[in-house]
Amino acid sequence: MKSGKIRRIQFDFDSLVEQIVEGRKTASVVRLGEVDISDGDYDDPLVVGEFYDVYDSNLQPRATIRITGMELCRWGNIPERLWRSETNNNAEEFRQDHLYFFDNITPDLEFVAFYFELVKVLN
Repeated sequence: MKSGKIRRIQFDFDSLVEQIVEGRKTASVVRLGEVDISDGDYDDPLVVGEFYDVYDSNLQPRATIRITGMELCRWGNIPERLWRSETNNNAEEFRQDHLYFFDNITPDLEFVAFYFELVKVLN
C-alpha cells in the first residue's frame, strides 16, 4: 500500500525510461554517498519501499515504480542480478554502459544498486 507522498526520480536518458515503461529495466545504480541526497526537483532520495514517479527529459511522468531493495556493489564484481536487471547481457556490457557515470574507476569502486518493480505506466 502506498505511504502517502509519491517521490520523483529521473533517469539520464529517455531510452532508460522506455525500458522501465516496457517492464524490462528493473534496476539502476547510484554513486556511493548519493542515495540519500535530493538532486533537484525530480530526483528525491532513494528509500526502499517507497513509490516514485519516473520522469522523462520533458519532465513528464511516465511510470510509477517501487524501490524493492538496494545492495552495495563493486566495479570488479558486478552481481548477475544487477546486470540482468539493467538489461545487459553480461557484467562487461554493464561496465561499458556505465563508464560515463563513474569517475576514478578501479575494481574496488563501490556503488549502490537499487532494484524496483513497475507499479503503473502513466500517460
